[in-house]
Parts: sequence; C-alpha cells; structure tokens
Amino acid sequence: MSVHGQVKVRTSAEQKAARERERAEKLRLYSTQYENILNNRQLMDSFNLLKQTENILVDHPDCFTLWNIRRESIVKLENDKQKEYLEKELQVTQMCLKSNSKSYSCWYQRQWCLKQLKEKFNLNLYQNELELCKKYLEYDERNFHCWAYRYYLLERLCPSSTSELEPFYENELSFLRSTIGINLSNYSAWHYRSKYLDKLLDHNPSRRSTLLSTEWQLVLSAVYTDCSDQAAWFYARWLLFKQLGIQLISEDEHIKPLEELDELESGNKWCMLALCQLWKGKAENNDKRINYLEQLANRIDPDREQFYRDQI
Repeated sequence: MSVHGQVKVRTSAEQKAARERERAEKLRLYSTQYENILNNRQLMDSFNLLKQTENILVDHPDCFTLWNIRRESIVKLENDKQKEYLEKELQVTQMCLKSNSKSYSCWYQRQWCLKQLKEKFNLNLYQNELELCKKYLEYDERNFHCWAYRYYLLERLCPSSTSELEPFYENELSFLRSTIGINLSNYSAWHYRSKYLDKLLDHNPSRRSTLLSTEWQLVLSAVYTDCSDQAAWFYARWLLFKQLGIQLISEDEHIKPLEELDELESGNKWCMLALCQLWKGKAENNDKRINYLEQLANRIDPDREQFYRDQI
C-alpha cells in the first residue's frame, strides 16, 4: 500500500502481526488436511493417500504419522507399482529435505525405501546415495542426521572381502580428516572418525602403534590450532584413555606437548582438565593438579564447580 506516492513501511509490530496471521492460517490448513486424512484413510485408496500426504509433508516433513501411512500405502501396491512408488518416494523425501534437512522422519523414510528396493527388487542404490550426503554436508557439514545416514549407507557398502576392508576404512578416515580440516568443530566427523579408527584397529592390530601415534599428531594439530574448541578435546580424551590407556601414555609424546600448550594458552580449561586427568592417571604433579582444579572451580569455570571439586 502507498500513501501520497510513498510505499508504507510496516512497523515491527505490524510485521509480527502479519507473520502470526500467516502462521495461524498455515496451521489451520495443516490441521484440516491432517484430520481429513486420519478420519478418511480407510475410505481412500493408496494412490489418493500418497498424494494427500505428500501435499502436507512437503511443508511439514516431521509428521511421522503421515510417513507411516505412506509406508502402509506403498506396501499394499502391486509389485510393479510398488517399485515405481518406492523410487518416487526418494524424490518426495528429497523435496521434503529442502524444507527441513534435519528431519528425523524424512531421513528414516529414505532408509526404509532403500531397504525395500534392495530386499524386494534387488536394486542397490546405496552408492548413489553418498552423493546426496555429500551435497547436504557441503550445505551444513555438521548435520548429524546426514552423518548418521551416511554411516548407515557405508555399513551396507562395507566389502565382505577381508582384503578390501582396510582400504575401505582408510578411505573413510581420509574423507573424515579432510572434513575436520574444513571445520574443527565438526563433532560428527570426530565421532565417526573414532568409529572407523576402531574398525581399522580391530581389523589390523599390527598397525595399532603407528596409527595411534599418527592420530595423536592430528589431535595435537587441532588443539594447537584452536585450543578453545571442545570437539577435538573430547576426541583427545577418547584417544588417550579408551584407545591408548594410561600405561601406554608417554610423558614425551603425550603429556609434554599439552604442558607446552598450557604455557602458551594459560587458563584454557580444556587443556588444564586434560592435564589434570593425565597427572592423576600417572600419579604425578598432584599439587599442581589440585591447584588447577581449584582454579577451574573458583575462577575459570565456576558453573561446573562441583564437577572439578569431585576430582580433587
């Protein structure tokens, strides 16, 4: 609307009211469509149900009840139509992911489709799906739903031949390293790195010492790059105490580099906490350990005071 040739600029209150009206209308429409499906689903054929549920899910992909109805509808179809609609369902879920790329229901529906296509029609699309994951991880490299889906795919692409397992694991570790290099705060990448390092170590125990030493250098590089980023510190704790164990933790290789970092980044809680845990495990520097824990509790991180005092 314009007044005397000038476009009227809405105030914040007007904009908020307009958004509320739009939201209320969308909710009304959604509720009407949703209730219509639930009340009349026994009267509708599968094709009609699939069409109507799709209309809602494109904008509201988190409604798991409608996905359940779609699964029931698809499995009732004849084989040729079932295959067609399973393939189409992959397109539907991709449209829905554009609305919400972190929808649990949507990613699960995609898994279900792949499983049905593989088991009933021997159609293996797992490898192709990795490209979709690549696309969504480029958009948001910390989308843990996509990471979980990617892990699901890789578990089904894992070779059965023992000779092919090691290159498979190494290839994934290489991908994860490059992803971490882009964003050190990528918790999912660190998490799945721990899973595939575990698999590689179990597959070839003879490489354990070399692999863990190389992995520790990766961790040191990360914490020296940004010692305030907790993602790398969580991984460091897993590597030190779950993989190496206190007996194999070396003063020169593991503790000294963190003591040097502590000097460079005085007061960094993550480095101080890691050192306290290492000193306790090695039964050394107890006075300094207690002093650090008191500093953490009283001054540096008082919100977690009791956590630190419990370790004194």
